[in-house]
Amino acid sequence: MGYPVRTVLRIVGVLEATWYARKKREEQGEKPKVYSGGRPQPGYSLTSGKKRISDEQIKEWLLEAVAGDGNAYGYRKLTVHLQREKSLIINKKKVYRLCQELELLRPQRQVKTKYP
Repeated sequence: MGYPVRTVLRIVGVLEATWYARKKREEQGEKPKVYSGGRPQPGYSLTSGKKRISDEQIKEWLLEAVAGDGNAYGYRKLTVHLQREKSLIINKKKVYRLCQELELLRPQRQVKTKYP
């Protein structure tokens, strides 16, 4: 003799709505949603005058900024440099990605464990 569905779901801890929604999806033959990796990269950034600047040009500017000084630049300082000097509307995450492609990033510091 089988138990009612409601009792089994209560014991397992699954809501009835979830159970019936999954059951309906199985009957209709829907495929589960797969993560596609986000939206594609546009390949350009905008200036304050709404002019498009390609990523290749931005990479050249990054190489010039790093080669010009003997100072070590991080992606955040490079972002501020591009925003001020070239009047780009650009995100630090995009600058980080471009720096990774150009292999400009230095290895991160290792945290030393301190023992009492």
